[in-house]
Amino acid sequence: MRVWCQRALRISLLEVRQVLSHPVEWIAGLAVPLFWALLMSIAFGTGIMTKLPVGLVDMDRSALSRETIQALDAIPSIRLERRDSSLTADEDLRSRRTYGTITIPKGFEEENRRGLGAPVVLELNKTYYAIGTILEVDIKTALSTLQMTKLAVKRTAAAGGTFTENSGHLRATLPDVWFLGNPSFNFVAYLLPTFVPGLMALGALLAFVSMLAREWREGGLRTFLKESGGSATALVVGKLAPWLLFWLLAISVWTAGFAGWAGWGAAGPLFLWFTAGWLLILAMAGLALLVVAISPTWVIALSASICLVAPTFPFTGFSFPLDAMTPGARAFGELLPLTHYLEAQSQIWVMNAPLDAIARTQMTLALFPIICFTAALLILPFRIRRWKKAEALAAGLRVAEAQVPQEENSSAMGFWKTFALTLRASFLSRDTIAIFGVAAAFYLVFYGWPYGTQQIENIPTGILDLDRSGASRRLVNALDASPTTRLTFVLHSESEALDLFRRQKTDVLVTIPEDYSESLARGENTTIHILGSGAYPVKARAVQSAAAGIISDKKALLDNASLMTPGTPVASLEGAAIAAPGLLVTYRFNEISGYGNYTVPMVGPVILQAVILMGIGMAMGGWLAGRPRLPFMQDVMRRPWCEGLGIFLAFWSIAFGWMLYIEGFGFRFGDYGAFGNPEAVILVSALFSAAVTAFGLAVVTLLGSNAWAAPVTVIISAPALFISGAVWPLENLHWAAIAVSQLIPTTPGIFASAAAAQDGAELQDILPALLHLLLLTGFYGLCYVLRIASMKRPEALQGAAEDVV
Repeated sequence: MRVWCQRALRISLLEVRQVLSHPVEWIAGLAVPLFWALLMSIAFGTGIMTKLPVGLVDMDRSALSRETIQALDAIPSIRLERRDSSLTADEDLRSRRTYGTITIPKGFEEENRRGLGAPVVLELNKTYYAIGTILEVDIKTALSTLQMTKLAVKRTAAAGGTFTENSGHLRATLPDVWFLGNPSFNFVAYLLPTFVPGLMALGALLAFVSMLAREWREGGLRTFLKESGGSATALVVGKLAPWLLFWLLAISVWTAGFAGWAGWGAAGPLFLWFTAGWLLILAMAGLALLVVAISPTWVIALSASICLVAPTFPFTGFSFPLDAMTPGARAFGELLPLTHYLEAQSQIWVMNAPLDAIARTQMTLALFPIICFTAALLILPFRIRRWKKAEALAAGLRVAEAQVPQEENSSAMGFWKTFALTLRASFLSRDTIAIFGVAAAFYLVFYGWPYGTQQIENIPTGILDLDRSGASRRLVNALDASPTTRLTFVLHSESEALDLFRRQKTDVLVTIPEDYSESLARGENTTIHILGSGAYPVKARAVQSAAAGIISDKKALLDNASLMTPGTPVASLEGAAIAAPGLLVTYRFNEISGYGNYTVPMVGPVILQAVILMGIGMAMGGWLAGRPRLPFMQDVMRRPWCEGLGIFLAFWSIAFGWMLYIEGFGFRFGDYGAFGNPEAVILVSALFSAAVTAFGLAVVTLLGSNAWAAPVTVIISAPALFISGAVWPLENLHWAAIAVSQLIPTTPGIFASAAAAQDGAELQDILPALLHLLLLTGFYGLCYVLRIASMKRPEALQGAAEDVV
């Protein structure tokens, strides 16, 4: 054992020396993921959406409309922007200058005096689902509060008494929601505990795969085998140890910072939160080792790892509940380590679950590294022997090639021949054919898979009925009939219900107070309490919305008229039933308010960017790293303004073709909304493809190899979505995140794509985004050409320079 430990230690020291002597490795494998994790940690600021632009069209211009506007203007989340006409407001809505439009109709005050009411109309751009939902909740709350205040004033004037007394006798049933661990529904506490550990897990996986495949890719395996004494386990443990220590420390610092310095606390034992993070990182290491052990090439190993882990955020249930997904998507989500890590985090952070429940979750999470490491170590010795033989053979070939004089290619191939050779080399390589040939279509379907049901349904909901009355049973039956909820139990013991909730036998707990029926009979206000986990707030929000719809349903109020309003004439109740609502909400561009209709169009450009960056990195990086370089690459370096642009056009053609597929067939087939403005969509696709292609070429030529291109480019995908304005409004992003976002093509690309394809915006409305894409194309294109031109030096000198870099 002592000898084995010494061998593993020698391998670890050799690995550390290798990394320190090659800055590209620690920059790509460690610094870049940490940069994104740190940036995302500050990106959402205070975590509260404020001052979101909302158009206001006041067609009544009355005292009542001014009073309503004053109430709306006091909402912290909105910034009212007056518009003279509905047409102007609609143009702003399509071009994201505003997220919603509030219209006060003509005759608003007169109709309200007559008792019929003319509703305020709220139009929301549901292309931006998350932002629109916050606006809808806040505006509904403000207007309902205003309406209740008016009713209390009228009752006081008519019947006497005090305003406070009459405020409590409005016969209103209100759903109150409480999120354990995040009572104010702060987005920092909602997004970061999922996003940062997930980003670290992805960064660690990419680093592990790239590091494990280094000797397979570049040679040097025999040196490591000599230091390990031929022991495969000593080799693996020694190579992994420095990287594991770094990532285990990183996720520990994050957990301590979030629970301690950030002040979000931990209801359960903090140490078990640390162990959950360690198991997540170990699972990534085991998965990386297994994929490397079974893959035919190192590029396929890297691609397979990315395919498995990069798009997994939607399958964890943090944004769209697992219970609402199709059975297949739910089963796939259960196979992901991040899903079980988030469950363990919820148990410790907010639920204070019993230790036996936490232990079961952590044991499930521990199965991932155990299974992966065991399977990999059984296969790896056979693969190492093959790699050793291949390395010896390759070394002999290199010696033979070095003795053969290399002829200088004097005749340039030209622009179009380089273009054709680039396309052929991209699609005929077994390492890149899957990336360029099918990846975009696959990811579009794969990412949309969990959102197939569109609506949040089947949320496990427990009922704590403390009233045990006919009224409470009617409410329970109504909740049971709602597609949003799936009743898991109806109990009358508070301690028993809370125990099942903390054991996560149900996701949401609805409490009907013991004086529920009596309060309704006396005509007093009452509250339905909804308890949810701050780690999964979407579930409690969905149940709150369903409960609000049930208890405000006018038909249900008429059915309970004798109970709720004793002595009130039926004619008055019927008149109240036909009165117009105080607020009429209209969803624009995503009329069904579907989650898939929101996420997939936003993620479409991110998918294209990730696929093209990965493909360019693997293809172009391999050509740059080749020794000797291919003839057409030598031409590119001699004439970057000709043959170099031929390569650019070839990759742009691939990107443009796939972008049109995504915008056209992909979005239309998924019924997400497509080609609202066909000419604008085509122009957006062309310019976005150009910006992504130039960005990819600039990055890979800077790296000079395909070895670490994937960790640098793929890690961008998830942060790019969150700082683009698609999920969190740009108005509330931290200035540093805004600055970085302007350098990524998806920031203008997502907005321009959604505006043109889903919202049908006019060309002039998205012109700033198009100019932004054009500037990025020019900037990154110039960086690419200048970098390629600097590679014209002899290959021996260039290789030495690249070793220094």
